[in-house]
Amino acid sequence: MGARRTDPSQWRNRPLASYLDDAVAAHPDKLGLVAYSGDSRTALTYRDYDDQADRLARGLSELGVRRGDVVAVQLPNWWQFGPLSYAIERLGAVYTGVGVAYRARETRFILERTEARVAVIPAGFRGFDHVGMMSELRADLPRLEQVVVVEGEAPEKAGWLTFDRLRGEAGGLRPEVDPDALAHIGFSSGTTGEPKGIMNSHNTLDAVLENFIKIHDGLLDDHLVDLIPSPITHHTGFLWGILMSARVGGTAVLMDNWNADRALEIVEEEGVTGMWSASTFLQDLLHATRLDSTDLSWLEFVCIPGAPIPRRLVPQAQERLKAFVIPAWGMTEYGIGLSGSRDLDRELIERTDGVPAPGAEVRVVGLDGEPLGDQVEGDLEIRGAGLFLGYYKRPDLTEESFDDQGWFKTGDRAVRRSGRYFELTGRTKDIVIRGGENIPVVEVENLLHAHPKIRDVAVVGYPDERLGERACAFVVMKGAETMTLPEAVEFLLERGLSKHFLPERLEISPALPYTSSGKVQKFKLREQLIAGQEGGVSA
Repeated sequence: MGARRTDPSQWRNRPLASYLDDAVAAHPDKLGLVAYSGDSRTALTYRDYDDQADRLARGLSELGVRRGDVVAVQLPNWWQFGPLSYAIERLGAVYTGVGVAYRARETRFILERTEARVAVIPAGFRGFDHVGMMSELRADLPRLEQVVVVEGEAPEKAGWLTFDRLRGEAGGLRPEVDPDALAHIGFSSGTTGEPKGIMNSHNTLDAVLENFIKIHDGLLDDHLVDLIPSPITHHTGFLWGILMSARVGGTAVLMDNWNADRALEIVEEEGVTGMWSASTFLQDLLHATRLDSTDLSWLEFVCIPGAPIPRRLVPQAQERLKAFVIPAWGMTEYGIGLSGSRDLDRELIERTDGVPAPGAEVRVVGLDGEPLGDQVEGDLEIRGAGLFLGYYKRPDLTEESFDDQGWFKTGDRAVRRSGRYFELTGRTKDIVIRGGENIPVVEVENLLHAHPKIRDVAVVGYPDERLGERACAFVVMKGAETMTLPEAVEFLLERGLSKHFLPERLEISPALPYTSSGKVQKFKLREQLIAGQEGGVSA
């Protein structure tokens, strides 16, 4: 990787499967995994967890899976995922997740690109026939040798088997695994363009986890009970749910169907101490009917990595949940590179996304690639111990994304505050440039989020012959509320927003289009505007 290669002294050289090995040795009878699916609850002690992983590793090996082979998993947040992911890592194979909501086009793309040898799917989920879809795709996937069906029957023909039949005899299969080898290919959420396969080794993922533990001393140890509503086939659920919980000897608690009131019941029943999620989940909790009647005394933190968190949510959620809300920034290319912590300036944490994590260097640069000072918006770049290896089978994209000193161009815009705090201001592709002036999209969104009638908001640009672009605010109202553009403009002006940055159009929508990982698909909103489709009430 040339200049992109991290100094090996920053790595522990521990295979990911060692997390489960260590946890079962230290806590064999402790709950390692709890999974809620509908009205059912499945719980595995670390002894059970380890035994299931052993049997699945044996079964995958008998199917011919070897070091470097890709196993694709397309499952909801079911208990089977945990031991299956550790079985893959124990073999030195490569895990790739396929969103359970993905249909034929996205699923085919990932399986083709990775040349997956084995795919694990549900028989069906939320009324969709995954077996039927995969049956149709098989003709286009000559490298796919086996499909494993979970919670249902498999077709009685070659190349298909059930999850129960996959599990072999326990035998402690432990081939030597190179910590520097490819462990995970995580595909981008697809908010723009072709999904990119993001390659991480055991060492890069381990570095992200270890450095995040260092920031949050006392929060992340064996008392962690970790609620995971985010999809575990996405990087957030896999890294901070499956990997982190076993790394510290805690308990992962999975939900396969998000419901805020049910989540609060689970927090109370399981004694949940921490939760990783998108800001959309946090907003739902604050609007849940049973929030005020739930015992949240165990809950210590909620971490919001990924997309920028609406600033008003941080103090509001901390007050209502009586827990530390951790603003953070991360991506599949670098799990978490910025984070708040309890030791930092509270005011700055509430209006930024934190400081660089240990092992990470972060900077904001201008168009010439030179670092910018405080209070100047530019492009966010990062390098360090947790940085990904590159884009799978896309050396062109890999080269475009790095400079010759190893800095990765994240595609995010940011401002540095007080020397080391960073505030995300939006994606490079989300910038609205009206008459040559950049509109601070995230600032406008944050202000509108604070309106008592508004539940959710996204600001996007649309073409204009004279000015190049104009700004449109898509808003989701609370209940039966409504709003006009003049009302929104007056609210923004009262809060000090410059007239130059005001949106010129307002669309009321029943909901915003989100990816499964909680990011707004703004390209769909732009397409809607450009095509002149009616997404709501224009004002």
